[in-house]
Amino acid sequence: MTVDAKQRGKQTHFLTAGSEGIFLHVTVPRKMMSNESEVAERKIIYIITIDGQLYTLHLRKNSFLPQNFLVFTYSETGSLHAESPYFMMHCHYQGYAAEFPNSFVTLSICSGLRGFLQFENISYGIEPLEFSARFEHIIYQMKNNDPNVSSLAENYSHIWQKDQPYKVHLNSQKKNLSKLLPQYLEIHIIVEKALYDYMGSEMMTVTQKIVQVIGLVNTMFTQLKLTVILSSLELWSNENQISTSGDADAILQRFLAWKRDYLTLQPHDVAYLFVYRKHPKYVGATFPGTICNKSYDAGIVMYPDAIGLEGFSVIIAQLLGLNVGLTYDDVTQCSCMRATCIMNREAVSASGIKIFSNCSMHDYRYFVSKLEVKCLQKFSNLQPLHQNQPVCGNGILESNEECDCGNKEECQFKKCCDYNTCKLKGSVKCGSGPCCTSKCELSMAGTPCRKSIDPECDFTEYCNGTSSNCVPDTYALNGHLCKLGTAYCYNGQCQTTDNQCAKIFGKGAQGAPLACFKEVNSLNERSENCGFKNSQPLPCEQKDVLCGKLACVQPHKNTYKSDVQATVYSYIQDHVCVSIATGTSVRSDGTDNAYVADGTMCGPEMLPC
Repeated sequence: MTVDAKQRGKQTHFLTAGSEGIFLHVTVPRKMMSNESEVAERKIIYIITIDGQLYTLHLRKNSFLPQNFLVFTYSETGSLHAESPYFMMHCHYQGYAAEFPNSFVTLSICSGLRGFLQFENISYGIEPLEFSARFEHIIYQMKNNDPNVSSLAENYSHIWQKDQPYKVHLNSQKKNLSKLLPQYLEIHIIVEKALYDYMGSEMMTVTQKIVQVIGLVNTMFTQLKLTVILSSLELWSNENQISTSGDADAILQRFLAWKRDYLTLQPHDVAYLFVYRKHPKYVGATFPGTICNKSYDAGIVMYPDAIGLEGFSVIIAQLLGLNVGLTYDDVTQCSCMRATCIMNREAVSASGIKIFSNCSMHDYRYFVSKLEVKCLQKFSNLQPLHQNQPVCGNGILESNEECDCGNKEECQFKKCCDYNTCKLKGSVKCGSGPCCTSKCELSMAGTPCRKSIDPECDFTEYCNGTSSNCVPDTYALNGHLCKLGTAYCYNGQCQTTDNQCAKIFGKGAQGAPLACFKEVNSLNERSENCGFKNSQPLPCEQKDVLCGKLACVQPHKNTYKSDVQATVYSYIQDHVCVSIATGTSVRSDGTDNAYVADGTMCGPEMLPC
């Protein structure tokens, strides 16, 4: 299958190649303090300014580089060299801007912030300003010149002569995605000589950009519970190992033959060759639905001159989507709420949030449940990396430890694990972890290991049968509808004022009627929770009071929780409205319980707070 790219216009480059866009301004990101060490930080918060508005970026570590990640290069004599860029392992995060819960943020935080911020219909890039002593960064709006970069042309002459068996229609039997085990796709990427030169002609610069792109691709596939792992990277920095002339189909055939002889040592589920072509006829070629077939585990991705890294990441995501059973969307049947569908032919040139459509979700459910995709079911080596020495007895499995069941009093696996040395006893299979049984055996695949904390927005995780650890925590995409379409999922919870009031004031407390919200937001006390202007918080207008100060009602027989220190009472239309004094009850992330939580639906227009 090949993807057609029509004639392209000229792209304005204001920074290095692959960093295209319209310059906006310079910002100085501010990091919120954390108790964790810089390397071990799993969650961080940055505050940046875009067009005079503050954005609070909530980020969590995004593990898509294995501990044994290597970058391969060839010397002038043709010998292969491998380097391990260890410093890059702990740099990558993904998350959202608190002011826009449906947003996507993908960043590398080492040596400054570098990455993408995607909102509805608009995308921004951020990069460190070179030689700045004040941690200054450039913010720019991402742009692609060609509106028709992703139209599809099918050529099955060397692939299939019949309809694909995995293709599924909307009326196919549904399978609940939350009950599927997380999958892991390992990709080996090769960058040919022309693209290597176009991206900067320097090993670390090119490596940084490829890792940045795969980080964004991995963020896209999070919706499918599929982790895209960059298992290794190969740079043809001196000369190409095969000819890259001709169209994508011809290169794919040569690449497939070459990789069978030369990629036997690098583990991967699929190998992609990235090729620079100023005006390619096609921007990609691959074999649909063959991800675990070693005879067809390859793809070609063309990098056209007209697009930037964001558009390039969409091309990669579309081709990988074809590999795992997806098809291009029929726009008359497939939809994506407030976002561009990834498998839409126009997605390459679109700015803003991109998600998989309802059609893609059906395709993927069918593919992984009906076909042999065991290569995706392994648990890859993505454990958190720590530069400090492992501590035996802290209950955390770290490097050079076979098990860690805690100290003598805590250890529940004394017959499996030596709690003094963190070594397994005898020939047992495991000695700690939620997927280790009392008989020191690995739990069967499909055994629940982490319960869902929300029936609609959080997924139960299951053991995969190969590791004593539970698979990574996953939950529904922020902005997914819940509670019969009256609320949004946000960080794994159905975000409603009823739930927020119950957490603060106890069982039975509920979100108050609109009249209460209007009253508590009209008091003299500060009620700024509706955006920013000139870096200052704005008070809520009457139409936005459901996103301002939180108002609750509670049965009189219930007592308030003891940690609520200052409450404000208002008697409105036969309701005793209860709110919290500003600044007296602060969450662990620094936000104030006095305000309606981010992600809560704000009124009949269904906008999130």
